[in-house]
Amino acid sequence: MALQRPLRRGTRARRRTRLLSSVASSSVPSEELEVPEGLEMAAHQPRQSTRAADSIIHAVVEAALTPALTRRLVSKESLAVTILAPSPAWVSPVETYWKRRFGENWHVLGRDGSSRSEHKSSVGNSAISGVLSEGRSIMGIAPTAGILPSALIASSDVTLVLRTPNADVLAQILAFHFGKTVSFEHSGAIGAGLDFHDFVAAFRDRSSPDQVINRIRRATQRNIESTGGEDRVPSLETAFEYGEAQQWALDLAQDIADYRAGRIGWLDIPRGLIVFGESGTGKTIFAKMVARHVNLPLIAFSIADLFGKSEGTLGDVVQATNSMFSRAAAATPCITFLDELDALPDRATLSARGRDWWLPVCTNFLVKLDGAFGAERAGNIFIGATNYISRIDAALLRPGRFERAIEIRRPDLRGTINILRHHAPEIAENDLSELGQMVEGSTGAELMMLARDARRNARREARNLCAEDLRAVTLSERVQPNKMRRICVHEAGHAVGALVLLPGAVRGIVVRSRKGAVARTLLADEEADVPTRTTLEARVVVALCGRAAERLLLGETSVGAGGGEDSDLAVATRTIASLHASAGLGDRIVFTADLDQALQAVRLDKSLCRRVDRHLAKLQKRADELVARNRRTISAIASALAETRYLSAEAIQNIFEANPRRRMNGQRSI
Repeated sequence: MALQRPLRRGTRARRRTRLLSSVASSSVPSEELEVPEGLEMAAHQPRQSTRAADSIIHAVVEAALTPALTRRLVSKESLAVTILAPSPAWVSPVETYWKRRFGENWHVLGRDGSSRSEHKSSVGNSAISGVLSEGRSIMGIAPTAGILPSALIASSDVTLVLRTPNADVLAQILAFHFGKTVSFEHSGAIGAGLDFHDFVAAFRDRSSPDQVINRIRRATQRNIESTGGEDRVPSLETAFEYGEAQQWALDLAQDIADYRAGRIGWLDIPRGLIVFGESGTGKTIFAKMVARHVNLPLIAFSIADLFGKSEGTLGDVVQATNSMFSRAAAATPCITFLDELDALPDRATLSARGRDWWLPVCTNFLVKLDGAFGAERAGNIFIGATNYISRIDAALLRPGRFERAIEIRRPDLRGTINILRHHAPEIAENDLSELGQMVEGSTGAELMMLARDARRNARREARNLCAEDLRAVTLSERVQPNKMRRICVHEAGHAVGALVLLPGAVRGIVVRSRKGAVARTLLADEEADVPTRTTLEARVVVALCGRAAERLLLGETSVGAGGGEDSDLAVATRTIASLHASAGLGDRIVFTADLDQALQAVRLDKSLCRRVDRHLAKLQKRADELVARNRRTISAIASALAETRYLSAEAIQNIFEANPRRRMNGQRSI
C-alpha cells in the first residue's frame, strides 16, 4: 500500500484520458515517442528502450501536473518552475522531455550534483535573471533545491516534486507504452528503491506487460532484501520489550493511517527517531518491525560506509552522502534506516586539526537531511541507530530533524520470554517461563544465538527442538569444581540476603558459562514506591552478602564482587554515594552530584569518598552478621545450585524454610 491518499472513483480513468490526450497534443515527434491512436499501437515502433524511457518520464511528469497548471505551462505566460527529481538519474531525461512537451521557448536548466564547482546556489543567477527579464520561461530541475541557482528558487512560480512511480503511475506507464489498459495486483512496495534506469531496464524488446511487471517486482524485492532484509521479523504489536520505542512506532502507525485517510497533513507526523543502546539489543530489528507494521519498504544504510567504501577524500564522502539521500528519496515512501550514526562526529568536539575536513561533511549531511525531512518529500520516515548517544551531534536532535532519542535496553523477564517465543515457537509456555529466568539479562542477539545453537544440536540428532536443548546450551560449558563452589556460595549469599531483607524478591539463581555471563541471582523488579534510606540500605546489604558468604564459608573473598560498572561493589558504592550526594538521605542534605554522576563524585570528592566508605563498612558488617546467622541455609542452597546450576524461587524458598536459622538472645533470628 503506497503512502498516499486513495484516489476518488473515476480518477484513474480521467488521469489516463488526460495522459493520452496530452501526448496527442504535445510537440513530441511521433518517431521518438509513440502516440497511440485511441488505444492501438502504431505500425512503426522506435527502439524499446527509447519508448520505455519516454513512457516513464511522461507518466511521472504528468502525474505531478494538474489540468490548470498544464494550461499555464503551454501558454505565453512567463514562468519560473522548479522541479525536484527523485534522484540525479531523472534529471537529464526530464530536461529532454520538458523541451519536447512545452516547446523550445523554455530555458531548461538541469543539475544532477555531479559538479561541485558549478552545481551550487551561487552559480548561474545572472543567467536566470536575464532569461526572466526577457519574458521567457525557465525550468530548473535537480534532486535537491540547494544546487539550483538561488535566484530561480526565490522567483519560482511553481514547484513540482516528481515521485518514483508507484502502482498507479506504473499502470499509466504501461497503458501509454502498450496502448491498452493494464491491470495487475500490487503492494505498496512495488518499485520502491528503484531508480530511473531500473524501470527502463524492465521494458525489454518483445516483452509483455506481465513480464515487465514481474521484472519490476523482482527488482523491488532484491532491493529491499539488499537493504532491509526479508527475514522473519517479530510483530511490533507484541514486542513490548522495546518499551517506549514500541509505543513511538505504534503512534507512528496510527498517524500514517490518519494521513492516508486525509485527516492530517504530513507535517503532523513524527518523521525521525534515534534509537540507542549497547550492541545486540535489537535496533536494526526494530527498524524492520516498524517498516513491516506500517507497510513500507525499509532502505538501510551504514553511515560508516560513507567513509569506508569511498576513497576517503572530501569530495568522495560528500558524493557518497548525496547518493545515499538520493536513493532514499527515490524509494519514497519508505522507512530509511541510518545505522552507526555516531560515525558522523559531534562538531562541538572536533579538534582544530580535523575541523576543516569534517565541517563540510557534517554541514552537507545536515542540509541533505533537512531536504529529506521537508514537506515536499512526504513519505520518508528516518530511524537512526547508535551505540553511543553521547557522540551524536546535538543538531541532529533538534525539532524538524530526528527530534527524539529512545534507549533500547536489554529485555526484562517478560521481554526475554517474548524473544525466546519468537525464536523457539515450538517450546511450551511453562518451559519458556523457566528458560526466560535462566537467560534474563541477555541481549536479543544473545538469545537468538542461544536458540540457533540449540536448534543445531537438535537437528544433528534428527529431532525437533525441545526445552532441554535450550537448557543444555545455556549451561553448556563445564566449570571447574573449585570455581563452581565459589560461584554458588556467592550467589547463595545474595539469595538469602534478599529472602531476609526483600521478601518475595527472589525469582531464582542461574549459573551460566556462556560468553558474557557467569552467574546471577534473579530478583523481581523494584517496587513502584519511592525508595527510602531503609530500602536503599537493604539493597546494598543484599549486594554485599555475596562477598560475605565467600569469606565465611571459603575463608577469603575473591575479586568476583568487583570489576565492572555493574558489579556488586559498583552498585553498592553508587547507591550509597547517591544517597549522600543526590538524595539528601545521608548525614548532610546538600546536593552535590546527579544520580548518574555519583561514582565520579566519589572519585573527585575525598570527603564524600570517606563518608561513603564508612557507610559501606557498616553495611558490610550487617551483611556479615546476616550471612553468619544463615550459614547452613547458604551452604545448602550452594550445594543444590552446584548440582543443577539453576534453582527456581520455589526451590530456594523450600531450602530456606527447611534450614533453621541461628538464635540470637534466645530468639529465632534471621
